[in-house]
Formats: sequence, C-alpha cells, structure tokens
Amino acid sequence: MHTALLDRSLEALDAVRKHISFSANLRSQVGAASFRCRADGAPCFDMEHILGDAADATSWRVIDHCAAVTRTYALFESFVLEILREYLTFLSGSYTLTELGQEFKSKYTRGVGQILIDQDKQRFRSLDMTSIIRAAADAVSDRANYQIQPEALLRAEQNLRMTELQRLFSQCGLSGVEQWVTSHSAVEEFFTTQSRLSETAASELRQIVDYRNEAAHGDVDDVLGADVLIEFTHFFDALCRSIVDFIQYDTLRRAKELGRATVVGVISERFSGDIVVAKVTNATISVNDQLYIWGKGLTMLAEVKSIRLTDVEVETVTIAAETEVGLRIGVRAKVGCELVTFT
Repeated sequence: MHTALLDRSLEALDAVRKHISFSANLRSQVGAASFRCRADGAPCFDMEHILGDAADATSWRVIDHCAAVTRTYALFESFVLEILREYLTFLSGSYTLTELGQEFKSKYTRGVGQILIDQDKQRFRSLDMTSIIRAAADAVSDRANYQIQPEALLRAEQNLRMTELQRLFSQCGLSGVEQWVTSHSAVEEFFTTQSRLSETAASELRQIVDYRNEAAHGDVDDVLGADVLIEFTHFFDALCRSIVDFIQYDTLRRAKELGRATVVGVISERFSGDIVVAKVTNATISVNDQLYIWGKGLTMLAEVKSIRLTDVEVETVTIAAETEVGLRIGVRAKVGCELVTFT
C-alpha cells in the first residue's frame, strides 16, 4: 500500500538534497584559486562559458534557498494530498457512504456543496459539475461502485502546518495524526541524531512553512546554509514515512474488519536485529513474502528474509495448527504484533 507514492516522494527529496549539495560545492569552488584542471592535458571545463552571466555568490545562495524550501514543501504537500486521495479510493471501494458514518457523510456532502458554490474559482474550473452532482447522488443513495470526489474533502485552507494537517486528515475520517507522527520511530530518530533548529515535528513543520511563505511571497531576510536545507529534506523524508504508516495502520484495521486482511501469526519473541519468533496458524509463508507488522500504534511493511522451523532453514512453510516459526523480517518489530497479509 502506497509504496510507489512513498518511493517517488523520497526519490524527489533525495534529488533536492543532491542539488543543494552540488550547488553549494560548485559555488564554493568557482571563486577558489585552487579551481583548475587536475592535470595537464586532462579534459577541462571552460568555466567562463559555464558561468556566463552568473549571479553573484550572495544572490546565488538566496535563489538556492528559495528553490529548496519551496520545492521541498511542495513535494510534501503533493504527497499528503495524493496519499489521502488513495485512502479515499480505498474507502469508497470498501464501504457505502452510510457505513462510513453520519459525521463523514455530513463532511462529504458539505464539501460537495462548497464545490458547487465555488465552481467558478480557478481550483474547480477543470471539474465537470454534472459528474460531481451525479457522483454525489450515487454516494448518498449508497449505490454500488460510487466514487468519493476527493476535492470535497481535500480543501486545504492554509499551508500544511500541523493544525491544518490534522484538520485535513480529520476531514477524511482520520484522527490522531500529530500524536502518531510525534512518536513515530523515523521522526524520533530525526530529532535524536543531532541538535535541530526545532524540537518537535509541529514546530519544525511550522518553521519550514514560514520559510516557504517568505521565499514565495516576500523578501528573504534569513538565508539558510546547505546543511539546514538538507536537514529539511530529511525531516520531510521522516514525516512522509510516518504518514504512510499512519494511513496503512487504519487501512489494515478496516481491512481486518472487512475480512480483506488475514492475520497469519503473532510475534511471541524478539531477538537482536530483525529476528523474531512468531506463532503461526493456518498459513503458508515463503522467503521474499511481504507481510505487514501490525500492533497498537505501529504498522510497517516487512519482507521475509529467512525462515527457520525446528532449527532448520527452509524456503517455505505451510502451517495448519499453531506452530512457532523463526523469521528474519528486515525490520525491528515488537512482541505482540500481528503478521498480516492484505488482499
């Protein structure tokens, strides 16, 4: 679930990191007396041709700062909206609007109404209002194969500081995102590896949004160095990972209720690294299988690296009655977590 979206977002953030580093390195070298060809006869760039009418070093830094914070935030915002679209597609394919509850139904119908009121605004001009009305009628009538119109729920009124992020997730029936993000292992690791400009995910996000708004709309007073700009990309990397796990947790919870996810085992012991013992029942598990690790406040995707049954390495096990199986799963899991397959 959502793996392709996460991979694309992380790759894009990594590209920003590489650009920041490359640009800073190039800027520091072009004016250095030591910048020359490595050896006589070696291919060498014509720096005058490359630089042309290059901006001065200060302006160059300002442009890099603005480009980095604007692009990094845009990648995060796009990621959030897209993963919520995917989640809403899952909901409409799994539940009627009535089954999603009166609160969700009310938010959705009010959102559709707001689209109709604001249909002349730029953001809604590409939408077919006839299709919007027809889809809404199908939804409120609990017809099969209805589609939720994402724009009815994904109206971001402000930049995605933590309060707005919580509001947007709540619109889609998801509560508790700030608590989840704050305690997620990727975010905790980000804040513990070294001193940061901020101390919490909420304050870090607020600060980046402020820099983004300044870069997009006003004069830049505080030009950040490459290390801090790269730090922002690592923060969004951790934030995206935590949000994927948050969405997957709720999706698996619902899928279990619907009978679309199967618990194949429960972790009973954990050893160093990524080795666990699980009590497996009525399941077949093979090396390279992907399993979701699901527990209270935790979910992650794992890949079976090896299997040990009665102290013998095997490629596949088929278990009927409850049996303890040793698994190397590539991630650190907790005792009591369930091993879940999603169909």
